[in-house]
Amino acid sequence: MSLALIFGLLVTSCIGSGSTYTAAVYEHVVIRPDDPRAILSRMEALSIMHKNMDVFEKQVIKAKEKGAQIIVFPEDGMYGSGFTRATLLPFLEFIPSPRDFKWNPCKGPLFPHQIFDVQQRLSCMAKANNIYLAANMGDIKLCTKSEDMSCPSDGHYQYNTNVVYNSDGYLVARYHKQNLFELESTYFDKPKQCEFVTFVAPFGRFGVFTCFDIMFKDPALTLVEKYGVENIIFPAMWWNRNPQLIAVAFIQGWAMRMQVNIIAADTRLSETFIGLTADAGSGIFSPDGAETYYYDPQGRDGKLLVAEVSKPKKYSVEHLGKYHFPSLQESHDIFFSRAGNTIIKFVPLSGKSGNISVCFHSSCCHLEYVMQEYLSHELYALGAYTGLMPALRKLQVQICALFKCGSTSQGSCGVLTTTASTQFAYINLQGQFKTSYVFPTVVTTDNGLAVGEWAFTGTGILSSSGIMKPLLSAVLWGRMYEID
Repeated sequence: MSLALIFGLLVTSCIGSGSTYTAAVYEHVVIRPDDPRAILSRMEALSIMHKNMDVFEKQVIKAKEKGAQIIVFPEDGMYGSGFTRATLLPFLEFIPSPRDFKWNPCKGPLFPHQIFDVQQRLSCMAKANNIYLAANMGDIKLCTKSEDMSCPSDGHYQYNTNVVYNSDGYLVARYHKQNLFELESTYFDKPKQCEFVTFVAPFGRFGVFTCFDIMFKDPALTLVEKYGVENIIFPAMWWNRNPQLIAVAFIQGWAMRMQVNIIAADTRLSETFIGLTADAGSGIFSPDGAETYYYDPQGRDGKLLVAEVSKPKKYSVEHLGKYHFPSLQESHDIFFSRAGNTIIKFVPLSGKSGNISVCFHSSCCHLEYVMQEYLSHELYALGAYTGLMPALRKLQVQICALFKCGSTSQGSCGVLTTTASTQFAYINLQGQFKTSYVFPTVVTTDNGLAVGEWAFTGTGILSSSGIMKPLLSAVLWGRMYEID
């Protein structure tokens, strides 16, 4: 019998037969250094991390009281962001791979003189509360130029790292973030090879990745399509910049398209940093949509979410990316406006109901709609775009988007807005995509996701009975991974 078959049998036997489990996430207001570019001692850095873990520990207890079997904490939740390599160093610990060592930090060090204060406390939290616990911290790996020509000049690698402990406190997963976002690439290193990290709990098989990873084929898609995971651990620190990339909406759309559960915890900064606010958005998402979520751009407090999660339902994806457009010419009144750093081609919605199309190069978007009432003081527009997404490290995308514009000015279409009064009685938004990887998002006023009020058709968003709350955006986000 092959080792692969033996492993498969062992994995199957370890997963319980129950069809549901209870998950928790905590959206955390991170306590960080006053100046992340100032060098601290290890004791000063540890003091900051313990303050954050004091909060974590209270939430673990609350989550367990609510029946949670697993809890996820967010990216950078131990210390925040905005460091240099030197100022991040005292926050780091050597984290071994559970593939190499079976280790329970709560029981003691792996080797003499090991610095493992953070790992020990996380492990003991998991053990004391009989819960699986996932958190994000920094890993350090020493190196020399004589043995590794890629070794950084300061003699070590620094990795943005997710760790997962089982309910006995054992380290069962360690993942180094592959796709670093903007500033963090100045103080974290990118792994030489992408890591595909999975673990098995009594209630399911999980994959692990972090924030910006969700925009790439590796590791995100590969974990689902090759490794067969049905549950994703997803710590994040997400900047909500554009109306087509609101965190909770995009994560929900990814779960719906990839037919997985995503347990997503986001970090919230209590103030603006590098000109942006990490206004977060966390939740527990399934192929049916959000089981529970929280998104409050004005909020300043942490938030614990707990929900029962079912085994994902599967459906055929053979039709994805194929939509037969009606014989319609592109609508008149074309204009262009900026969404983030991307220039999108738009047509306005000019009445209470309509049937309009807009094309960008060879890709077209089509919208059939009916409003409850046409309000002349609000402007909506249908947009199309195909090409590079400069704000996201030149990702190749196709976008079909229905946006509420910031004002009645066409130049405001694509600007992030939070207010609307127009309700839609019917929406059928469809896209002509060159990819089968199409992710749908819907956002309403009061930061709603309109769960259960619309369906994803594979190439479109269909709301036959309408969206109850006024609509801010409905977006189809196609990713052309093969030409990035």
